[in-house]
Amino acid sequence: MRHEPYNKLKGFMRENGITVEDLANLLGLSPTTVSFKINGKSDFDLRELRLMIKHYGMNCKIFL
Repeated sequence: MRHEPYNKLKGFMRENGITVEDLANLLGLSPTTVSFKINGKSDFDLRELRLMIKHYGMNCKIFL
């Protein structure tokens, strides 16, 4: 499934010094897989979203 890139997530990552590699390590995924998800080529699953929100204190609206 393709969707628009998560531009708010990209901005949050930039503002907080979070790299694709940081997210990949947190989620147990490859950096390539995380990049695909951020850029709309695949989707984050609910477990991944919950983990990112909890770990980084993100507002869930960042994904909308």
